[in-house]
Amino acid sequence: MSGLEIAKKVGLEICPCEIVSETATCEISLNKIENLVKEKFKNTRAVFVAWQIQNIVWGNFDGEKLSARSDITPQYWLECRIFNETAELHLKRIENKLRGRYITETEGNKNFYADSFSRFWGEKSCAADGFIKLLDKQRKLYMEIPCENKNAKWYGLLTRNYIYSHETTGLCGYSDYRFVAIEPAEEGAEIG
Repeated sequence: MSGLEIAKKVGLEICPCEIVSETATCEISLNKIENLVKEKFKNTRAVFVAWQIQNIVWGNFDGEKLSARSDITPQYWLECRIFNETAELHLKRIENKLRGRYITETEGNKNFYADSFSRFWGEKSCAADGFIKLLDKQRKLYMEIPCENKNAKWYGLLTRNYIYSHETTGLCGYSDYRFVAIEPAEEGAEIG
């Protein structure tokens, strides 16, 4: 089911899975980060987003290297997420290191999740080299996101929300979430 179909659906669809979460720590250098991503993602492709002190940078991981349309400067990173359909590495700057967790999922029914979809602000103004520039004219803001699908005017982020239940009270809530994919946010644009 596409992200747009999820956003339009009434009610949440709860899905089973098995998740494995482990801690991850890395020195703040591009080489060390790329080595950690290679180790965790086993040379598969992924998308990344880094919240730097001065801006947000979106890019790709091609199995070997991180690349973006603007400067990637880990020394300025406050937080980053590297993700694909099955896993996410989420790191935050804590003191002089990046620390966080790596989460992956497989088929099973020990855990549960509900997906959600949120549209990015701004509409497509141009596309080149696997990136789409989203422009919010009123606020004079733009963001370049990695996306191969150039057929849409609007795009959004598919997010997976993991659900837990408290054994004593029986109450449920979200225990964690991860980014899954960037997708078109309009009818007729194929997901690719």
